[in-house]
Amino acid sequence: MRNSWAIAKNTIAQAVRMKIAAMVILLLLVLLPTMAAMMTGDGTLRGKLQSFSSYSISLVGFLLSLLTITVSCYSLSSDLQNRTLDLVITKPIARCQIVLGKFLGTAILSLLLLAGFSCIIYGLTLAIPKWANPPAEQMKKAQTEFFTARRVITPEVPEEEINRRVEERIETLRKKGQLPDMPMSEIRAALREQETIAQKSVEVAAVKEWDFQSVFPPSDPNSVLFVRYKFQAAPDPPNSEIFGQWRVGDFRQFRTGLRQYKTPIYGVERYDSVRTPHMFEVPADAAAEDGQVTVGFFNSPEANFSTVIFDQIEVLYQVGGFGVNFFRVVLLMAIRLVFLAALGVSLSTWLSFPVAILFSLVVFFAGLINGFIVESIEGLEALLALFYQLAIKWFLYAIPRFDGPYSPTDYLVSGEVLSWQFLGKAALITLGLQMLLLLAAGIWIFSRREVAKITV
Repeated sequence: MRNSWAIAKNTIAQAVRMKIAAMVILLLLVLLPTMAAMMTGDGTLRGKLQSFSSYSISLVGFLLSLLTITVSCYSLSSDLQNRTLDLVITKPIARCQIVLGKFLGTAILSLLLLAGFSCIIYGLTLAIPKWANPPAEQMKKAQTEFFTARRVITPEVPEEEINRRVEERIETLRKKGQLPDMPMSEIRAALREQETIAQKSVEVAAVKEWDFQSVFPPSDPNSVLFVRYKFQAAPDPPNSEIFGQWRVGDFRQFRTGLRQYKTPIYGVERYDSVRTPHMFEVPADAAAEDGQVTVGFFNSPEANFSTVIFDQIEVLYQVGGFGVNFFRVVLLMAIRLVFLAALGVSLSTWLSFPVAILFSLVVFFAGLINGFIVESIEGLEALLALFYQLAIKWFLYAIPRFDGPYSPTDYLVSGEVLSWQFLGKAALITLGLQMLLLLAAGIWIFSRREVAKITV
């Protein structure tokens, strides 16, 4: 292990002397304070904090990822090309120690830079409210919606009810002799899509209720619940707004005919634009002791003439603070950098520097849009879908995802908690499986390749 640490120190020294490392460090030292001072977001304190955290974390993650790829691919490739390894392999050092040393040096450098710039971002984020001197209302909104860590609860999809209604409609069509001439699987898929939309729809003068389980906000009397939603309307209203009458609380109290309510039920009336995310808050005592809370929406016929179709509805409540959540976000970024260090070193054991860095960049950018690629390919024709199954699907599953729930910026912008459980799962898959396989493959290849010929 001592030999690996010696090579790691040499790799760090070699990387520090590279011009790209100096450029990345200087660029971030200049841009981060500038962004903190100039970004305004939507004009509110919360918008300014969201804009700065999103762009700063994305910029640091992107530039450090490119630096990690460059250093990891260049370190071993340059030693092979310049024949400096000829002097190393003559000493009592195993080739696996060389690969591990290169990986450790690159990973340690990347993690040190990530730690340094994360501290800068954290400090600037805490300083922004002091610089901005916002009104008390904006400061309160920033505390409850940004400087927090909230758990998101979604309602359960009534799968059994949807399946039952699909089978009933199929039986009705069969009795009437109206089944279309197409495979039964396609008929079920079409009917299921219709029933799923119907479950999300609220017709004029109708009420829709969603039950949420395991909602356990803190006992602080000032704590609140958030209801976040997004909907569309058919047909579109003239002003693109829908008037909604909301009720939030434990509806079981009046469903069972109780005269005295143990927990209050809050009413909220709002005008909201379609196809835009919205959110409102109610006191946290709306949740029952067993963690159930129901959200109800009434599509008023006096104000609306459109059917409202909900694309999203969630309940959020606070479970932690900003500092711990920020630390977990940094750890999620660290997982990405460590994997990229292993990827570059492993590829450079058998590929030249240009090819290794090109392949690493393909993996990196594919990881950034992994979810988008999968969603886009789902609607392909049969021939293209077959090509996807045979040639692309295995590649997307073999590389880690860097988008969707694996994107660090989303947690800070929305104030959502990044759980230790999810972080452990990401580390187990990315580092415990994918990274170890890469390193093992690189060590195996490097131990069998010819580094230098012995001539007499």
